[in-house]
Amino acid sequence: MIASKKSAGNPAHRTACVILLLVFMTTGLAAQVPTKVSAEDTALLKQVMQKTGDYCERLKAVALDFICHENIKENTYFYNKKSSYRRSDVAGEMIYSTQLKLRRVQDKSYVYDYQMIRKEEERYEKRDLLEKNGKKNEKKDAKLELQRYFAQYLVYGPVGFLSHYWQQHFDYAVVGRDALDGRATLVITATPTEKREENYSFGKIWVDAADFSVLKIEWDPRSIPGYSEELDSSIGNLKREITWSVTYGIEKNGIRFPSFQKLEEVLINHTGNRSIKYQVDILYDQYQFFIVETEIKYQVE
Repeated sequence: MIASKKSAGNPAHRTACVILLLVFMTTGLAAQVPTKVSAEDTALLKQVMQKTGDYCERLKAVALDFICHENIKENTYFYNKKSSYRRSDVAGEMIYSTQLKLRRVQDKSYVYDYQMIRKEEERYEKRDLLEKNGKKNEKKDAKLELQRYFAQYLVYGPVGFLSHYWQQHFDYAVVGRDALDGRATLVITATPTEKREENYSFGKIWVDAADFSVLKIEWDPRSIPGYSEELDSSIGNLKREITWSVTYGIEKNGIRFPSFQKLEEVLINHTGNRSIKYQVDILYDQYQFFIVETEIKYQVE
């Protein structure tokens, strides 16, 4: 693992990043087996940080006006819980055991027209509902109806980790190489150098090895204030784990836009058995780009 630490800089260069809200107080991205990192990654890391910072600065400066379809599938799983004391096979001591038996699954689906406009210092996003549970259900200026999740301005996800300003507040490490949608990537982690009220985020980032744009981000729920993997003891000794990722697979004028988002909550009992509790898959397609261009500011002398 190769690490790089940045020193603090001028707060005047600070910029807002994507707003991410989860209703869970939970933890843990799924473990990933690290790949072998070559010696050349040591030199690459400095270049990656410079180039990804430049990409984020371009992203911040781009005027945007686009519409896409937001195709959502939401599944909630309900279980019967049976908790009891049982004798441990290892130490022979009594432990509190919880077993889950699937009772039913609640499936919901939505299709929205999602629009985002960014001009100068103003940002605006809106949704029009088109379909709900497979049936036409039109509603202008609709709210996102997901039970446990909400996010805003996902296109700016890379900024909070990799803009030149925020690089001063994170430690970075190269953890491997990967291929994503046929493109070679360098995988890095970002860890905040100190606890902050604003942008205290942990993440894993897939950077395109050719143009240094960001292809994927996994947000670690340690970013959520007060998170805990432990569930209420009244329902047994279950733990839970969240995985949350966004893939930026749509490219326009050198800027990448979300193509897929996945959020999953899993319950884990004392034996390691995993039972999915909640899942959201969001496919972004049918993009229409009206404006994706760098804003040019003219100075009158």
